[in-house]
Amino acid sequence: MRKSGVRFGPAVRLAIALLLALLLAGCGSQDGKEERAFRQPVEPGKLKVGYGGSSALIGLQKRGDLEARLAALPQAVAVEWLRFDDDASLFRAIEEGRVDIGSVGDAVPAFLHREEAPLVYLAAEPANPSAYAIVVPLDSSIYAAADLKGKRVAYANASNEHLLLLEALDSAGLSAADLKPVELAPADTFRSVEGRKADAWAIGEPELSRTEPLGVRIIATGELSPAIRDIYIATPESMEGREELFGQALDAIGAYDDWLNEQYHDAAELLYQETGILHASWLSAFERKAYGTAPMLASIVREQQQVADTVRRLGGRQESIDVKRFIK
Repeated sequence: MRKSGVRFGPAVRLAIALLLALLLAGCGSQDGKEERAFRQPVEPGKLKVGYGGSSALIGLQKRGDLEARLAALPQAVAVEWLRFDDDASLFRAIEEGRVDIGSVGDAVPAFLHREEAPLVYLAAEPANPSAYAIVVPLDSSIYAAADLKGKRVAYANASNEHLLLLEALDSAGLSAADLKPVELAPADTFRSVEGRKADAWAIGEPELSRTEPLGVRIIATGELSPAIRDIYIATPESMEGREELFGQALDAIGAYDDWLNEQYHDAAELLYQETGILHASWLSAFERKAYGTAPMLASIVREQQQVADTVRRLGGRQESIDVKRFIK
């Protein structure tokens, strides 16, 4: 005997149709244009702060200064700290609303920004060209960027270190196609250098100072690249109606940076306890990298446009970016 088929009511059919529409939308449009990324809704009573790798922001989290400041607001706001292996992952989390505010290298948006995902540049740290370098073991036969041809080079994709590497290669008449790229999360740099997992590494602070005791030689510094600072970013959706909250957060970060610059021994000890990176290595990192927050001045905006243009020129993205759109 033939069994009767299952019948769905109008409400169920409508739900299925909506689900299919969502699934199809996630697959992209037929003309190849990327659809708008899914965003998590804003949590009004919470500020989600992201940081990458061994960022010095770990010290602010430990001190609790931001929590104390936001708890004193007329409507108290909780703080959630979220750690990411690299700046690229943090950037995507900010775009998607999983993080409200975070600090990334200024080349990261130039590599990864999607036109359909609005962005806001909030503040900038000082320019720190000596905080980035390409290093090789002391006994290496690599002495200049031209010697990197055919070599294994480790770097974090879509990072300031990535752009430094592209600039160094370009100056030697080479490109990324001439290398054997090795994927590298910043926190894994020490183990990678110690185990000779590559022939050269494009790295930044504090990992640069952390690896120096292993015996490395610098063959290029951030002087070659326009991407030499970190910037604080957010999205319009995360900030809407909460501008004062973000201002308070930046004030707390600025006050922490002032403490770090003035009480650097205490800061180095705190960060050693939280990261395992030696006190002496943090002191060395502080010599190369200054901390602080400044508004997005016109001169800094021009620098950021140069970063975006350089990333495009060197093949890091296809579309141009007008950085002024990100300034509120």
